[in-house]
Amino acid sequence: MIEVAGNKIDYVAFHHMYNPGQNVRNSPLKDNDYRSDPAGTWEILMDAYKMHDLKIRTIRDEMGNYKMPLALTECHYAIPGRNRCEVLSSWAAGVSYARLMNLHERHGDLLKIATLADFCGTRWQVNAIMIPVPSGKPFMMPVARIMSLYKKHTGKEFINVTTKNVNLDLTASRTGKSVFLHVVNVSRIKSVETTIRIEGSRIESLKSFQIAADPEFEILSSSNDPLTPKEKVLNIEEPVIFPPASVTAVEITLA
Repeated sequence: MIEVAGNKIDYVAFHHMYNPGQNVRNSPLKDNDYRSDPAGTWEILMDAYKMHDLKIRTIRDEMGNYKMPLALTECHYAIPGRNRCEVLSSWAAGVSYARLMNLHERHGDLLKIATLADFCGTRWQVNAIMIPVPSGKPFMMPVARIMSLYKKHTGKEFINVTTKNVNLDLTASRTGKSVFLHVVNVSRIKSVETTIRIEGSRIESLKSFQIAADPEFEILSSSNDPLTPKEKVLNIEEPVIFPPASVTAVEITLA
């Protein structure tokens, strides 16, 4: 396709809808079984990025030496169950989707457009925005909260970031003197305390925007929504604490 019509193509688009538990024996990730096994559900969801990474790498390999940008124009979990499984309304799914967002950022050299949900609807759990019927206030699904958080707190240039803690999934970006971290604590029960350092630079200020909730929480309406990001000014002299099952955008201002 590129050889024949490459001068008329801006992106090569592909889709990926999949069930993270499809290769797991007795997977609880179906119907309402997930509610009886929170730990097993969490484990499968936290590993879900691996199947997605394989898909993206396969597409990259098929592109060969062509440097045509990629567009992931439809992507979400496809899990057996009512309305494609109500587990997608849970915060556990939200944290899992944050790992996919970090994965998209790591492939950002070629992956220029990507999504994690359909836009809106009245019942399908793969939507970003849920519109209650016959009346009610629309509300954001966990995946939409993740996409919105990342959109508002991100830089223009990808930069490398490392951690020794296996429970933290990190990406980083930068615009001028502003550095942005996207931090996912993949532990369901343990907080992580760490110190943020930037090689060759002095940190002037730190601010976090964090979503942390019970992984079993399921959003059903716009009222009493615990998934609204909480803003906090951090002390640059103290370690930063990331609660269990949390997703955090950290804004760093360099001196």
